[in-house]
Amino acid sequence: MIESGEIMKNRKHVSSIIIACILLLNLFILIPNISVASIPPSPDQFIAEIFPNSTLPLQIPHTNTVIMFNATNFPHEIDISFDANYTIYNSENTTTIPIILPFSFATSISDFIFEVYVNNTQIPYDLFSVSPWNENITEVDIHLAWFIETYPIILIRSNVTLQKNTSSVIRYYFNGVISNPVGISDLFYIVYHIGTSQEWIGNTTGRVEIHAYGKQPIFGTFGSGNLDCRVEDIIGGRSFICEWNNSKSPNMDIGIQYYREATQFEIILEYILYYISPFIGISIIFIIIIIKKKLIKRELKDNSIKEFM
Repeated sequence: MIESGEIMKNRKHVSSIIIACILLLNLFILIPNISVASIPPSPDQFIAEIFPNSTLPLQIPHTNTVIMFNATNFPHEIDISFDANYTIYNSENTTTIPIILPFSFATSISDFIFEVYVNNTQIPYDLFSVSPWNENITEVDIHLAWFIETYPIILIRSNVTLQKNTSSVIRYYFNGVISNPVGISDLFYIVYHIGTSQEWIGNTTGRVEIHAYGKQPIFGTFGSGNLDCRVEDIIGGRSFICEWNNSKSPNMDIGIQYYREATQFEIILEYILYYISPFIGISIIFIIIIIKKKLIKRELKDNSIKEFM
């Protein structure tokens, strides 16, 4: 009876170890991945080049865009400033057409400042929102499916008069603050899309500069086309510069990725979960096997004694 009690006690001990092992493995599976090194498949926010809401044979021979991100107060907020100049050449008769610049942010733009200029003269504009899944968009005559469908698209629309056989410079400027940019995703990923230049005829010479101050992002490009890109140091940060010269404008995204920084506790927890936990699990399995073998031998021995008696 005493030996039988010990066997029951050992079995309860094994059961406790098995339960602990299951709980440990469940903890390992359920705790979210806090790694900040993964690259997302696609951006969730963007700014795009202008495009003409017209079928006229217009050329955009030169573009120059500067986008500034001030992340000194990251991850609480990011200041963003966009300043782009587009040179449009009209070889047809003098005409007035709508020019549109699309963008999408996961934040309210009620406090943003917007300005539009033609040849250094400020002109009025309209701001309106469209949803990319809406197939009955009447404000613009262009297919918007190549944009990301995560958030509504904001369109800045300006009526621009283009003189015959003349180049006009259109400038779009806006700035504002994006609060809590990483949100629950732990990532702020935004690109400048230069594919809208496919709507223009002829070649283009272009330059895009992304200035990043404070916390530094990951710079990158994605798409089809040839860009000459480089990173340069500037006072207080770095600049990512991409250029193309007298060629068909590339259909590409130029962007930045800001990841939320892990706390010291999260770093330690991640190390334990992803480096130490597997070894603990393996050790527990070996312990269970050894104890189970000892129990089997003990039971066989007890049964042999009983049969002998």
